This record gives sequence, C-alpha cells and structure tokens, in this order.
Amino acid sequence: MMLGKITPFFFFFILAFLITPFPVMGLEYPLHPAWEVPLVPSDNPANLSPVLHVAEEGRLISLNYPYSPDFFVYDGNGTLLFNKTLTAEKIPWVSSITPVPDGTGIVITQLVPGCCHGSVSNTTSNKVTFYDRSGRIVWDYVTYQPPLASAVLPNTGDIVVGTEDGRIIGLDRNGSVRWTTVVDAPVLSFAASADGSTLVAAGDSNYDSWIHYGERLSPYDLFFLDGTGSILGKYQTRGQNTVAVSRNGSVIAVIGGRFGNLMMFNRTGTMTGERSFPGAGTALDISDDGTRLVVETSEGRVYALDGKMQEIVSLPGEPGQRIAVSDTGDVLARGGNWNITLYRIATGENLGTVQAGSGVRFISAVPGTGSFVISTGQKMSFFTMTTGKPYQESVRDTASPAGLPVTSTPFPEVVVITALGVCSILHRVVNKGK
Repeated sequence: MMLGKITPFFFFFILAFLITPFPVMGLEYPLHPAWEVPLVPSDNPANLSPVLHVAEEGRLISLNYPYSPDFFVYDGNGTLLFNKTLTAEKIPWVSSITPVPDGTGIVITQLVPGCCHGSVSNTTSNKVTFYDRSGRIVWDYVTYQPPLASAVLPNTGDIVVGTEDGRIIGLDRNGSVRWTTVVDAPVLSFAASADGSTLVAAGDSNYDSWIHYGERLSPYDLFFLDGTGSILGKYQTRGQNTVAVSRNGSVIAVIGGRFGNLMMFNRTGTMTGERSFPGAGTALDISDDGTRLVVETSEGRVYALDGKMQEIVSLPGEPGQRIAVSDTGDVLARGGNWNITLYRIATGENLGTVQAGSGVRFISAVPGTGSFVISTGQKMSFFTMTTGKPYQESVRDTASPAGLPVTSTPFPEVVVITALGVCSILHRVVNKGK
C-alpha cells in the first residue's frame, strides 16, 4: 500500500516543511512602545499616583506627585533633562505644572502648606517659576497668596495663574503682568482651548463646608474667560469640577457639581445640555473638534458620546481605571491594572490590549501625535498608536518589544515539538500498515 513506500527521506521532508517559517498575516500591536524609563524615586510616603503633563507633540513631559516638592522634566525621547526639589521656610508643594507648548520651558507654581488644612498666606515662597529646558530659573513671580493652578495660552504664550484668594493673573513669557481678573472663589484648575480663545477656571464652591459648618458658599464656581482675561460668563455647580475644552473653544464639557453630572456649555457660559449617569462622573476627555466625549463613572463604566451628548457606545469596566481620547477623537485608550486597551469609539470595537507591566496610574493623549503616554508606579512609557494595519510576521521572528504579547505565532520550540510528534504518528501508521 502507499504508506509502505514512505522512507526516511520523506520523514525528513515533512519535518523540514513543518519547521520552515512562512509569513503569517496578523494585526499590528495596537500600541508600539517608543520608549520607557524607570521613574526616579521620590519622597512619596502616601504612594500617590504620579501626574504627567505633556507639551504639544510630546516635546516636553513633566512628572510630579501630589503634596510633594519634587518634579521631573523629560524630553520627547524620555531623557531626563532635570529634576528639582522645591524649598521654602516649610516644605512646599508643587501645586501645578504646565509645559510651554513649544517645549522650550516649564511653569511651576508652589505653595507652602499650613497646619491641619489650607496653606500659609502672605509669603514670598508662594510663587510662580519659569524654568528653561536645562533647569535654569528664568524668572520668579511672587503671588503671596497660594497659587493653585496654571495654564499657558498657546496662541500668545501668556501664562495664566489662579490663586487661593480668587485672582486670575495673566503673565507674559518674561513674567510681567499683562492683566488680572478677580473671581469669587479659589481657582483650582484651568482648561484652555488650543487656539487660546477660551479659558475656563474651575473654582472651589466650598459646598461641603457650607453644608456642614455654615461657612460662606461661593456664589459661582465656573468662570468663562477669553484670552485677555475678560469674564464671558459664570456658573454655579456647588461642587468641584473637571473641565475639558475643544480645540476652538466652542464646546466646553464639565463633570462635577454635587451630583457628578455631565454639563455642556458654550464659550460664554450658557449651558447647552446636561446628562446624568447611573454613577457619578469621575473622568472626562474630549476630542479636538468637540464631537466626541468620553466619560468614566464611579462604577467603572465608560460612555462615549457625540457632541449632542447622545450615547455612541458604553463599555463595562472596573472603577478607578484611567482613560484618554486620541486627538483625532476616534480611539479611546483605557488603562487597567496591568494593561492598556484601545477601543474604536464609533463602534466599541476592541482594537487590542498591550501589557503595561503593572497598574496604570495615569494616561494621556499626546497632542498632535496620535500617541499616548502612561505612568505606572514604577515607570513612564510612550506608545505610538496603530489601529489594525496588516503586517507580515515570520514564525521565527517572535520577539515581543518591551514584553508586549505576540499576536499570532507559536514559539519555534513548540513548532519543532509538534513536527516531531506528527512524524512519530506517521511512523507508527507506516509500521502498522506494514
């Protein structure tokens, strides 16, 4: 019979055929690691999450920890340019960091913490400092009252600082005051449009202290300004707010208030819509054109919405994950305990998962690049993004960059063992046939 004619030559031929690498069609890794660096140890006894701040196109990346005097500045390739520890009459905090969009410098605000809660007032250690890329101090501006927030307006390069006593100060690149606007709440954060036309200041409404201790309630806690500091509108949410602004300033999204609802405003502070979720909103991002909104809620579910707040898709998940929307507005990145997963916002399609090595504590889209930068407790990583481009992969070329999973090919050892097993089975069949 035919099986009886199989010779050792044919066994050798079968073995060689099975272990020869052939091109295998697959999908690219959704994220490619461009670089990663270990985080410089910091005096961070509370093990708080690092916070990243990224200049346009990733030209400069800064990192700091809440309630710490330390900060670190990297170039776009992950090289540590410098790190500093702030000093004062009492250990100060880095209260905000803002890289200049062109990557030529970085703005640091520092405050001196007070006893129990609050901060020390009327001290020259409460100030704004501009550092160049080498870590040299270019200038200081003393605010006396604690500065809590900062931003840089991309069109003019003006530096905006918010203070505990409700001042919003516009400084030029040389540290000279261009304008000052007074609002009726401490300024906790800023969000500015990329064209510099719209600035939103989120203030402290003091709602909890008003309820529990009868302290003064701030009349407003959202302030809408143009790039020259003129107030365009005000609103009261009676809570703390997270704000996102579209690139041209026409769409402003706010998560906050005492219910954690999503609110939409135009640039003059007129509410154009409001939406609630089963859980309070905890994180927010917006696409450059304002047509895509992503909200994460306290129970861990993520909602992708269009510009009219209509649901596109919702994704289940665990509470406490980190989210970011690509600057094109079509991809959601979500950081979990050990990995990063990409989703196509229009459909909810899972584009793939890559390993982060440990829990993702911060994730941000890098403006103008289609990339993401993340931090875990141990390292900072920069990923470029692809979304399903076919590629050729060889069976023998199974090296996975930075520990990322190989998508479709087995290890060579497995192929060889499988081939030997097949040959053994054929050998038995041949002997049985004889």
